[in-house]
Amino acid sequence: MTDKTIESNSIFDQQTSVGALRLAVQQFVAERDWQQFHAPKNLSMSIAIEAAEIMEHFQWLTPEESCASLADPQQRAAVADELADVLIYCLSFANSSGIDISDAVLHKLARNQERFPIKKVQGRLGKI
Repeated sequence: MTDKTIESNSIFDQQTSVGALRLAVQQFVAERDWQQFHAPKNLSMSIAIEAAEIMEHFQWLTPEESCASLADPQQRAAVADELADVLIYCLSFANSSGIDISDAVLHKLARNQERFPIKKVQGRLGKI
């Protein structure tokens, strides 16, 4: 992640908590009585399907072309919609399974700190 990426985040990312997003998704699902369909199998498949829809936007592009494509407002909006779908399903998965997302992410980052020490992996691709 570059400093440019961090700077481009909207004010919404800075002001909206994971808990608030989880609650918004929970309310959306409850209003439609969709909890009955939110088994881990269904939600995990939906996450993968929506992630594939993000990939579809970049299929056959070079890495440089994939970056440049996001300068087009329509393309960026389409990718943002797919990313939102992935995150909504991830939040639904967390809601239905009782997984604390913040705890899971911070624990995984701590494990990855040990698995991928900066001095051994910085600027390198692949496993050590």
